Amino acid sequence: MFSLIFGLGNPGPEYRGTRHNVGLMVLETVARRQKLSWRPERWGPAYVAEGQQALFISPLCYMNESGVVVRKFLQRLRKKPEDILVIVDDIALPLDKLRLRPGGASGGHRGLLSVATAIGSEAFARLRCGIGPLPRSVDLADFVLARFCEDERPVLESMIERAADAFECCQECGIEVAMSRFNA
Repeated sequence: MFSLIFGLGNPGPEYRGTRHNVGLMVLETVARRQKLSWRPERWGPAYVAEGQQALFISPLCYMNESGVVVRKFLQRLRKKPEDILVIVDDIALPLDKLRLRPGGASGGHRGLLSVATAIGSEAFARLRCGIGPLPRSVDLADFVLARFCEDERPVLESMIERAADAFECCQECGIEVAMSRFNA
């Protein structure tokens, strides 16, 4: 069971609904299901929602700087990397696919790299949510910072719900069971 759940993305209304903010969308869905309220946490800096078994954290920094916030929470709350789950988008996975892992390399994801570098470990769980594939001749930064097309919305919404289900399965049955049920 994870006690700190981080949804990575970019802050501000200009990034709301973009591909790079899928981690935040999943976090918001889980918090909504649990009827949790968000409050600012200045020392984070982040918004947090406190559940019965976990603290949900939305860092107020850009994706590539998320590790600083994760480290602050780990230190302040005296947690270990194994106590956290980080939810992110993943360009390497097709839209609608999920990949849950108990640890591992960043795979080129700068948010995950930021977390691993800041906490000095790759031994933290991550739930990757597919946003790919990257279309030919489209810049990666432009693609991840773009909003989803109208025809992608139903698939996106289904994936976000399944990602929230995967998180709940992790908390109830453990990561191994959740991986067997939800990994692509």
